[in-house]
Amino acid sequence: MLVALLSALLVGSSARAAPKGTTPVAAVVQKAPEALFSEGKLAYERGDYALAVSTLSPLLYPSISLTSEEAVVDAHRLLALSYLLQKQEAEAEEEATSIFALRPSYQLDPIMDPPMAVSFFDGVRRKQDSRLRELRAREQKEREARAKEEERLRHASAERVYIERSVQKHSRLLATIPFGVGQFQNGQNTKAALFLTGELVFGALSLSAYLALDQKYPYDPASNRRYFPASQKGTAQALIGLQLGAGIAFWATLLWGIIDAHVLFKPEVVKSRELATPRPSVSFAPLVGPGQGGLAVGGTF
Repeated sequence: MLVALLSALLVGSSARAAPKGTTPVAAVVQKAPEALFSEGKLAYERGDYALAVSTLSPLLYPSISLTSEEAVVDAHRLLALSYLLQKQEAEAEEEATSIFALRPSYQLDPIMDPPMAVSFFDGVRRKQDSRLRELRAREQKEREARAKEEERLRHASAERVYIERSVQKHSRLLATIPFGVGQFQNGQNTKAALFLTGELVFGALSLSAYLALDQKYPYDPASNRRYFPASQKGTAQALIGLQLGAGIAFWATLLWGIIDAHVLFKPEVVKSRELATPRPSVSFAPLVGPGQGGLAVGGTF
């Protein structure tokens, strides 16, 4: 009696808690993808294109639930035709593009499918062909550019640059030698040529004037002097002036060159240059070990 009463109370409370028009327990039955595909196809054949789209789209988006490629292609076809017949050409083109991605040579049946749909698919295929050609051409250019870059890098890694360095030691003694020798040692070739030319010219003028005086007006050892005839006094004075002036210029230039060479003196100069191949070289080193000795020879050839 108690059990029956409790059961009655539970049933009554359940009836009060449930809203009107509902059942306490609802069974949800999910249809198989193949059944939904058949419904979408039937909706298309009946001309209910909106229902066909709403039924077929969940089978492809966001993920494909159909099990065969044939069913996938047919679902895209029905969606494309349904969109096209509803004047939604952009969506229809997307579905046709999906079909061509799976089957590039796909064609509609001109007997079963509308002629305008056949023409539409042909147009999409031509457009895709044009895009594909552009993509192929772009990919070809990229491949060629990559190949050229790889070839360049290969050559760059294969090429070795050999640098020859030499150290030139300079001498203070050479810097003291006149006639531009110190400047030549410092690498100042233009300045060296000017000092060399100046000293030679001034020295030659002074020496020529002295020789001319000695020739025209010989030196008298007895009186320890030269005698100049009164008629040639001007010539003699000109020669003496030339000898003294050129001599002073010679010695001034000579001292200037020596000072300049020492002021700008460089103890050593490092020179380097690139070589296509290494220069042959040989090196020797003593080889000493327990119970043995000798000379190790090495180098590059």
